[in-house]
Amino acid sequence: MATTDKYDRQLRLWGSSGQRALGSTMVVLLGSSACGTETLKNLVLPGVGSFLVVDDGDDEGAVSSSSATTTREIQKCPELDPSLLQFGQQSSNFFLPAPSRVASGGDNHKTLSKAAMACALLSELNPDVLGFHYTVPSLEGLDYSALIETIKQGPPTNGSSTTTSSPSSPQKILVIAADQPSTVTLPLSYECHNRSIPLLVVRSYGLLGYARIQTASPYHCMTEAKKSNRIPDLRLSAWPLFEGLKQVASTVGNLDEMEDTKDHSHVPFVIVLLQALDKWRGTVSAPFNDDPAARPRYPETYQEKEDFRKLVKGMAKNLNDEINFEEAIREAHLTWVDGRVSDEVKEVLDRVDEKDFFASAVKSEMDVEGSTSSSSVVPAHVLQFQLLALALKRFLKQ
Repeated sequence: MATTDKYDRQLRLWGSSGQRALGSTMVVLLGSSACGTETLKNLVLPGVGSFLVVDDGDDEGAVSSSSATTTREIQKCPELDPSLLQFGQQSSNFFLPAPSRVASGGDNHKTLSKAAMACALLSELNPDVLGFHYTVPSLEGLDYSALIETIKQGPPTNGSSTTTSSPSSPQKILVIAADQPSTVTLPLSYECHNRSIPLLVVRSYGLLGYARIQTASPYHCMTEAKKSNRIPDLRLSAWPLFEGLKQVASTVGNLDEMEDTKDHSHVPFVIVLLQALDKWRGTVSAPFNDDPAARPRYPETYQEKEDFRKLVKGMAKNLNDEINFEEAIREAHLTWVDGRVSDEVKEVLDRVDEKDFFASAVKSEMDVEGSTSSSSVVPAHVLQFQLLALALKRFLKQ
């Protein structure tokens, strides 16, 4: 799969690991309504591994007597026919034209089902994605347990060895139910829940609609969130400074006494901020403390922070030619912001109490690993999370 150029923009969003996860997923769509095909379209374009469209026979029932639209097994995507591109004036589904008749050999013709037509048109959007269709007499009477087990045990392929999933890398499954009644979604939800398969139920009412997500227990975890305001962990606000930073700072003399403008403009902005802190502490009144290990004064109020930025700006010989001082002014907040953990993580750590954790662990018979099948007061995954949070909390204190 050409993930370098073809999917360049989305790779910036969820990275190569997210693209690999998407490429190893099979989407099962129940119902070829406009809401369902549009949802599947937004997964085919970014490069989902494969998809399966499951729907019942045509509403007209013109060929239901001969079972021409009902298949007993999962079928490959049919070839695109020009008749599939002929849409009615009142069609609201770009991937479901009027019933089409395509040649099946000789003079015989057969009518394509809704699932087959949607599969053929959706497959045209991305040749890297494998499309399959499965037509059943009725979605309400379908054995979803057997269908899901068939997909899990032997996911459909196009017959080539390059697309067959290996046993070491099982294919993930996502089920989407589009505009289906409760007689379909309830048994489907039960089977997906028992097999820890995520289920997405979508329905549209003109310009309105809703989406309901059912995920495997215990919860759906969002990972690899790429925040744009991430704070670098330079430890400028930590005291005492770590030895490596002290050694680097000691190699640079007083910037005010440095005459070479070229050397002055090549001093790292971190060193600029450290020297500016020493100068700023000499301009403010602070309680005297003869203990060198005691934490010194840092800018706290808004006015003190603005004065510190002005002091950094005044240390430059020519601000227009010294990029390092521009960077120091822009990153001045790193001297008083703790970049080790985010505010969200701090909030989580504050809520985790060590005494409550040990009390819950004792009541749950210390089954942190979830090895026993006994009914625990607190689930094993909650104890595991609390244990990791407490370990991080102790580490930060040390």
